[in-house]
Amino acid sequence: MRQIALPLDELRPGSASSLIITASNAAIVAALADSSNWPGRCAILCGPARSGKSLMARYFASQSVGEVIDNAEIAGEEMLFNAWNRAQESMKPLLLISTLPPADWKIALADLRSRLGAATLLQIPPPDDELVTQLLQKHLADRGTGIGLEALAYVTKRIERRYASIEAFARKANAAGLAANAPINLGLVKGLIG
Repeated sequence: MRQIALPLDELRPGSASSLIITASNAAIVAALADSSNWPGRCAILCGPARSGKSLMARYFASQSVGEVIDNAEIAGEEMLFNAWNRAQESMKPLLLISTLPPADWKIALADLRSRLGAATLLQIPPPDDELVTQLLQKHLADRGTGIGLEALAYVTKRIERRYASIEAFARKANAAGLAANAPINLGLVKGLIG
């Protein structure tokens, strides 16, 4: 009996719950696990879209009783200033999350700008080969498929080092495999990666 491939590209429930740690992001995860050295009890986690900021924030929240503010660059100066003050009074850490580094935020209050400038800056770097490999496997597994080792090695060496590009490639490879009713192998990925 042959299995029929359905043209679905949905993520399975609970698939976004795993944080992958490699050499490229291990220092950030370690800093999130131990906020005791953060100047002013504040850290700013910034990185591009799809880079794992939300997963890292959930990890931080599970390790700490601190406060997390997502999209901090648009949260408003009063909210940020009050959150920073609460962190000092309660002696609990504050994690601010943004796609932009704090130097690019529009902060008019000099006091807030100086406090944010002193905060620990955790910038998510581009993924290393190990993280690319694991992310490709995860994104495909989330869609109910896999990739051959030869194809995986080929893509890992050639794909753009952007988190969104890795996820987009997994979506495209999954769709191509479903359309061809074929596994995601070297021949298929060569046609996708150019």
